Parts: sequence; C-alpha cells; structure tokens
Amino acid sequence: MLSARSHITKQIRLFSSLREKAIKVDPRYLRQPEIKDHRKYPEYPTINVCLLGYDFVPLESYQAYVHKVANRFNFNVIESYAIPGKNEKIVLYRPRSTIPDREFFLTTYQRVIRISNIPSVRLQLFSQLIRTHAPIGINIIIKEFSKEDENERYIPDIVLKEKQEELKSLDDPFVRKQLGWE
Repeated sequence: MLSARSHITKQIRLFSSLREKAIKVDPRYLRQPEIKDHRKYPEYPTINVCLLGYDFVPLESYQAYVHKVANRFNFNVIESYAIPGKNEKIVLYRPRSTIPDREFFLTTYQRVIRISNIPSVRLQLFSQLIRTHAPIGINIIIKEFSKEDENERYIPDIVLKEKQEELKSLDDPFVRKQLGWE
C-alpha cells in the first residue's frame, strides 16, 4: 500500500515537472487579437421604418421583432410609437350598375420605429431581413425622417384650434372696436 502511494506521488511529481518544462505563453497571446474595422461608411441621419397593416395583433408583434432586430444590428433606436388608425370606407357595387351592394369599414393601423446613425452597408441587410420575415398583410416603408411625420403622430385638437383662432381675431382692430375695447 505504501509503495502504491509513493508510486502515485512520483507520477504527480512527474506531471508537475512537465508543467514546469512546458513553454510558458503570455496569456494575452492565447486569444485571437480583436480586429477593429477602421473603414468609414456613409451614415443615414434618421430613418423611419413604417409598418402598415389592417390587423392590429400581428402588427404589434412584428413591431417588437423589428425593434429587436434593430437593436441586434447596434442601431440607435430613438423611439417606436403608434400612429392613430385611419378609417376607410369601401363600397362594392353590383355588376354593371351604380347601386351599392356592400359597404366595408377598414381601419389601417400604423407603427413607426425611428432609427438614427445607420451605416449604409447595414441598412441594406436590415431592410432585406425585415422584408423577408414580414407577415402577410403588413407593408413596410423605409423613409427619411421629416417634420411632417412628427405632425402626423398627434391627433389635432379641434377645440384648441378654435380658441387659438378666437384669440387671433381679438387682435383685429375691427373686432376690438365692436367689442367696445377701443
């Protein structure tokens, strides 16, 4: 038994001597060096990815998918939001007449994902990927951001606009004279 132990300890000593004899490599050379890409590609300033569809549920889930894909591409996702639905009236006429046969009311839903500082090389890959995985019935529009897109986002307040017009009319000298202010 004692000889077995001494034999095992000799083997352990041999292994330790092998470790000592092996060439020691600096740990920073064990891994492949990180290669940085110094090429500069033109970037798009701000882009809106507009998703349009008649069905609300697939549109919502697809918006989440596009948001995740944009994050995986390391794009700067500024915001993603919904635009109020637009109602459309569709009238079907009887064959060869002007008499309406049926009427349908469709609501078009829209979601927008705003992305900025996108390299032009990656935008092509991104657009192909989201177009390939688009569900049936969802249209994708990729366009540059404009101020009109921001204005389309909000529902106009009719009462507020009427009050603003009333205040502007109070600056008119003719109206002020009729009210007896002058």
